[in-house]
Amino acid sequence: MTESSTRSSNRLAPVALILAILVPIAGAVLGHITLRQIAQTGESGRGMALVATIIGWVGTIAWFAFWGVYLATLGTLAL
Repeated sequence: MTESSTRSSNRLAPVALILAILVPIAGAVLGHITLRQIAQTGESGRGMALVATIIGWVGTIAWFAFWGVYLATLGTLAL
């Protein structure tokens, strides 16, 4: 048996990944929480938590960029 098969998997990692896709800021925050838990407990799932964190922050930045451009465009159209 390999070491990875004997370690338990963190249950929040897949939840963080799903949230990162649906609600990016929540996925990013939960990804950070999951990474900290994995560092303390030694569970597996670090890669999934890391991907959730990255996708969550990229999605959050894209969301703010979209609304910033949208509102700026509305502001120029109103003039």
